[in-house]
Amino acid sequence: MGKVAAVYNVIPESPEVSVEQIMADIPQKVPQGVEVATMNVKPFAFGLKIIEVTGIMEDQDGLIGKFEESLRSVPQVQGVNAVTITLV
Repeated sequence: MGKVAAVYNVIPESPEVSVEQIMADIPQKVPQGVEVATMNVKPFAFGLKIIEVTGIMEDQDGLIGKFEESLRSVPQVQGVNAVTITLV
């Protein structure tokens, strides 16, 4: 098995939410076996910023789903959208 890179957009609840706090919380929530490789803040719409998060993990059943659910469990996150999932 190889490694997988999963890229997600993490959307805060509102423009007033601290993206820095969300970025600090993300590494605490990811499951064992997932390395948070990058986190980039990008403008989205109406002053809202999103965080593009890349996780690197082994290609195991269910690990991508656990990673996505962990991102959804971060406080003050409204939504999580998959951008790309690929073998690396």
